[in-house]
Amino acid sequence: MVSTSGIWLRRLSKLNVFSTLFLIFVGALVKSHEVGLSVPDWPTTYGKQMFAFPLSEMVGGIFYEHGHRMVATIVGFFTMVQAIWLGLSDAPNWLKKSGYIALGLVVIQGLFGGITVLFFLPTPVSIIHGILAQTFFMMLIFIAYGLSIERSVRSYNNVSNDIRKGALLIGGLVYIQLILGALMRHTASGMAIPDFPTMGGLWFPTFSETMINNINATLFDMDHDMVARAQVIFHFIHRLGAIIVTGVIGYVVYHYRSTIKNIPILDKTLWWIVGIVLIQFTLGAATVLSERLPYIASFHVVVGAALLGICTLFILRCHPVQWTDWSR
Repeated sequence: MVSTSGIWLRRLSKLNVFSTLFLIFVGALVKSHEVGLSVPDWPTTYGKQMFAFPLSEMVGGIFYEHGHRMVATIVGFFTMVQAIWLGLSDAPNWLKKSGYIALGLVVIQGLFGGITVLFFLPTPVSIIHGILAQTFFMMLIFIAYGLSIERSVRSYNNVSNDIRKGALLIGGLVYIQLILGALMRHTASGMAIPDFPTMGGLWFPTFSETMINNINATLFDMDHDMVARAQVIFHFIHRLGAIIVTGVIGYVVYHYRSTIKNIPILDKTLWWIVGIVLIQFTLGAATVLSERLPYIASFHVVVGAALLGICTLFILRCHPVQWTDWSR
């Protein structure tokens, strides 16, 4: 029988996962509204301790940026409590170490968030800040699954190596795609190709001077900033990545569904992946067609994180429950 302490630790791990997903959404709103410097100091907010800042003054961009800091602090607190609790529990050492790693990641993430403000949003730091958020999210899912009842009572372990490799491939590609998304967002390339499904009026972009001029003429008419060729390439690579990810997921479903359907939990997870990737693809198109409306762009980011999360869970469900058995 699981102790009451173990039950509440498990609940905390799940709360931390969903709190972090919400934090990613709040962070996306900051970028989508371009208000990252609406609070110009750190770690204080206009000279005040964070939670002493008056709610009545949380207006405009301050609402998004200060709100982001508050949610991040709460997630950091949850992660610290989780790490300490794991360390004092009878959990296996690999799970305790995972808790410490998650705590280290959230501390580093907070420092990178502060650096982005203090150094006026340097692009490389902002990109790393975004990538670390996704990595931290994956680690929390790993911990939550390690503590879950599902893992402790799992009755199957007959998943083929091909399916396991497929799960790892999907997860790896989604992670890379989110890196490309962070690169696109933080290099102001979100509208570098302002039409969809064509690209600069072409189905197959040439990246020629003529294409770049046509794109900039369109952006001028839309009252958006002009872009360089590199920004157009960043945007195109992200679109290409979306096609590749969707294609690989379709391939895995087509080739391995007959086997996976015999394990209901894997079958359900795979269909969750299919559903989320279709929503994500639609949101990507809507982001361009709506000219990057903040909430649509932010939902595109958080649904991408949710896709990475469900892919991480799929990997864990496909592989052995014991860490030492993975190499076999």
